[in-house]
Amino acid sequence: MKAQEVLKQIKTGAVKNFIVLSGEDDAQVRQAFHATLSALDIQMPELNLSVFEDRPEPLAVVRSLETLPFMGERRVVVIKNTDILSSAASGELSAPFEKANLPAQNVLLIVQRGKADKRKAFVKYVMKNGMFVECNVMKDNELTAYIVQAAKRKNLLISARNAQALAALSDGDMGVIKSELEKLSSVCRGDITADDIEKYAVKSMQYNVYKIHDLMVGGHAREAYALIERMLAEDSNPIGFLTLLANNFRQMLVARACRDARFPEQKIISHIMQATGAWEFAARRALAQCKQFTARQIRRALEKLAQMDFDAKQGIISLKTDLYPLLVDIYMNANKKG
Repeated sequence: MKAQEVLKQIKTGAVKNFIVLSGEDDAQVRQAFHATLSALDIQMPELNLSVFEDRPEPLAVVRSLETLPFMGERRVVVIKNTDILSSAASGELSAPFEKANLPAQNVLLIVQRGKADKRKAFVKYVMKNGMFVECNVMKDNELTAYIVQAAKRKNLLISARNAQALAALSDGDMGVIKSELEKLSSVCRGDITADDIEKYAVKSMQYNVYKIHDLMVGGHAREAYALIERMLAEDSNPIGFLTLLANNFRQMLVARACRDARFPEQKIISHIMQATGAWEFAARRALAQCKQFTARQIRRALEKLAQMDFDAKQGIISLKTDLYPLLVDIYMNANKKG
């Protein structure tokens, strides 16, 4: 069930006693939680809303669930930032909820961290008798369509190509995408152009990594150097830069191995996503770019990046002076035979 379906049902009065929000996309889960809580329209929340976190004592939750609402239509009990429905959690943490003697109008809303384990008895019960929402990471085409529609709701037009660019700038983070669309809607009139995105959208660290990676792979070392200089001028030791760059090479190594094994393209993309947790667009990039490196060159790059990361943390080297020469060494090697 999608979050929008739940909201629609709540607004028509078809509220169920149990609502579970779960999935891989934290931003979507957070948005679904706030929208659901708002739709439930809790009167006198100071008396009719109870919030638990992590792994609360089940009986405390049950007692709250069984309490009648006071001067309001319903009482809502929330368990958020929890993993009680994960495969790692004991079934005893959720089993008592199903047997609670709760008033017909009361609601238990669980906001699960990550995916819920559908083998759990309580999860099966909610899927059958309640509202079970999965907020999973969107595929590229879904994310593009979402951005186009979100812009349209703000009376703006954005092409699929520019929507993809905005998704890449935001590293696919739904929270960042919403924030950037809000900003763009305040400065754009009619269309959101590529120039608007380049000028106004905040570039994530991942975007800068992609850009530097693309420039170096494409042989545009001077432009890459200028971007590195700008980045280091803002932060002389950007935390996570080398890790993100290494992630690119890990994705490329998986792609290269699959390609060498003559896997079909779609299977390679699926395998990259599964093995590295990459977004679909990142997996496609890795497949396209791995062709310029041998598996040996990619492994060498990963070793050098790991060594530089260690040396930088120990204070042995400075990214300001040593990062660019390392990148030249790594990427220029791609033009030589492995």
